Amino acid sequence: MLILEDLLIEVPDTNAHHWHLEEYSQDSTTDVLLYGYNASANEEFHQRCKDFKRKIYFNNWAPCEFAQYFPHNNKSGFDYEEYFTEVYSICPYTVSWLNKQHFGRQYKDVFYPFRESLIPEEQPKEYDVIYHGGIHGQEHANCLVAMREFNYRYETMTHHINSLTHKCLPLATNLDLSFSEKINLVAQSKISVCYNLVHLTPAHIEALKTYKNWEDNKAFAEVGRRNVMPQFKTRAHEAAISKTLNLVHRDRWNVMERYYTPESEFIYFDDEWDLRNRIKDVLENWNDYQDVVESA
Repeated sequence: MLILEDLLIEVPDTNAHHWHLEEYSQDSTTDVLLYGYNASANEEFHQRCKDFKRKIYFNNWAPCEFAQYFPHNNKSGFDYEEYFTEVYSICPYTVSWLNKQHFGRQYKDVFYPFRESLIPEEQPKEYDVIYHGGIHGQEHANCLVAMREFNYRYETMTHHINSLTHKCLPLATNLDLSFSEKINLVAQSKISVCYNLVHLTPAHIEALKTYKNWEDNKAFAEVGRRNVMPQFKTRAHEAAISKTLNLVHRDRWNVMERYYTPESEFIYFDDEWDLRNRIKDVLENWNDYQDVVESA
């Protein structure tokens, strides 16, 4: 299978830049896989592969495309993948919804990739708990409040961030780390906190509601209520491969369970107070959690 990447508009040093799927590419005139946010609009790729029988696209941001107005070169979330015969997606609910639209292409729910060479060496656990990423909702802000009682790490960027993340920068312990530096910081922490959610603004909701039968997508079940959507976050993989315990926020969807088993490979928490208590218990009984860490 031929594999083509276009990372032109990906944020530098983020996940897609580290897959290097093109290394698995083989010459073909029938099968191609495209990946990268801009790959769906790459006319050079389309012309090169126009006569291929099987044309696959990997979408690693679903269901976020439906919360934007014409995000892909003025094409809607229904149309920007029209070039392909198959679409690999990380959102099982969006896969089910789109397959019922009968667009003439098949959507498939796939594992979120992680490159083996990125797995860090096992390191001494210098820190109690870490959260890395943006602050997109009250849950994330509450996480920082809970973690401040411990020897915590909060790592984020100073670019490509929203106003809430910017407001919380004084609480950050590490800024603008490289991908490898971030993984090593996770490996030096006993606990990693994970929220598999995307938060929606009023503008996002307005865009989402322009789609026919949007209510049929179970990923949108909280629109008009808590205004969040499910999305698997690779920080869960990053913690697991770093032998760091995953404390995962329990939500309506719990997409974490697609890959990991609760209690034996990660631990749920329900709110800020439960998170604080779970952190305390893990730190006081760290040896009792080693089977969970190793299993993940």
